[in-house]
Amino acid sequence: MFDSHFHLTDARLITHPAVLQGEFAGVEIGADFECLPSIFEFADKHEQVYCTAGVHPAYANDYSPNDFENFVAEHLNFKKFVAIGECGLDYHRSDLPSREQQITVFNHQIHLADRYQKPLVVHSRDAWEDTAEVLIANKNKLKNGVLIHCMSYTAEQAQYLINQLSGIDVYFAFGGHITYPSKAFLHDTIRVIPLNRILLETDAPYLAPVPKRGEVNVPDYIRYSAQTMANVLNKTVDEIETLTTNNAYRFYKIKAAE
Repeated sequence: MFDSHFHLTDARLITHPAVLQGEFAGVEIGADFECLPSIFEFADKHEQVYCTAGVHPAYANDYSPNDFENFVAEHLNFKKFVAIGECGLDYHRSDLPSREQQITVFNHQIHLADRYQKPLVVHSRDAWEDTAEVLIANKNKLKNGVLIHCMSYTAEQAQYLINQLSGIDVYFAFGGHITYPSKAFLHDTIRVIPLNRILLETDAPYLAPVPKRGEVNVPDYIRYSAQTMANVLNKTVDEIETLTTNNAYRFYKIKAAE
């Protein structure tokens, strides 16, 4: 099963048995500029792992536009480099960078995704209105596709974004949070999204699903989210695996293994 978003180089996972001994396929997501070299090195060493370059909004105060663009430009020929992100907006805590700074950094990474013809992976937490506004304002820069990672908004909000970004390939990824009773409204969100635009992720080591909630999340736990999604869409887990894997390959422009 293809995990569209994980952080296996995180200190909690890099020496975890599930990473040292497990078999996994997916995308190692860049979130901290300082960690990008190790992320690219990790992808290079694992046949079925790809990587992105991005700066999470939590690190917006340390963002250097020149340094980040230089890194992107220098690694364009690395075949495992599949997207810009995760980048976006996070208003969940008061100690995060200012909204203005986050928006500035978000806009710059959207510009780079367009300039270097990469799809964009978006992080949005408690920031729906500004996220939608920025994406819609930059619609002409999203022609390589956009993925809303860890989609946590309502069906109505998802439909609004799909409508406003008509003509753009907009994808939505769901992880362990869809197994939480408090997030049951996301089942309606899943149902409103076209089947060819839904992805699965773990966001490991974060967001461990029920019945593993409270543990360090690992790629193997994606099966719990897959089962929930299968129940919601009245499909088998095998059908969900095929569907979401094909969607991930399409979004990230990865050629499926022969």
